[in-house]
Amino acid sequence: IDLGIARCRLSVAAPAVMAAQPSDAQVDKLLEVMRARQTVDAMLPQVAASQRQMVAQMTAGQQLTPEQRAKLDRLLDKSMASIGRAMSWDKLEPVYRDIYRQTFSGDDMQALIAFYRSPAGQKLLDKVPQLMQNTMAQMQKLLVPLMQDLQSDIARELEAASGAKAPPAGT
Repeated sequence: IDLGIARCRLSVAAPAVMAAQPSDAQVDKLLEVMRARQTVDAMLPQVAASQRQMVAQMTAGQQLTPEQRAKLDRLLDKSMASIGRAMSWDKLEPVYRDIYRQTFSGDDMQALIAFYRSPAGQKLLDKVPQLMQNTMAQMQKLLVPLMQDLQSDIARELEAASGAKAPPAGT
């Protein structure tokens, strides 16, 4: 009797466990209809703008020399080049493919493809850049004070270590 119950439980659970893996074609089609590559490409300029805005907020009120400003600009350019390389579609596509393959079944893929092909799915995709921009702006509001606190903490630690007076935060 126990063996019969175990078989019954296994047969009920089997469809969930044995759900068909999505095919490469399904994953590719989903990434295509989701405009994944275009989304990634559109994200990089937003990251750059957000990074520049954060640095501008962190240095607001500071008198930077032209040399300091040039160094800061070069640092930002170098940072964005690194981010651009790390977030290129060539690097991200295999990651996306693996994530979607591990997360969704073939049936899930078909449903997602149908949704993203629909007018509602396309409208969602049209709004993704604005959604990301609004999200980054809100995240920046949260992160700038934390970065300023970190900057103050570092200045205090350096002051304690060297005995020198640290500049007030934000100056």
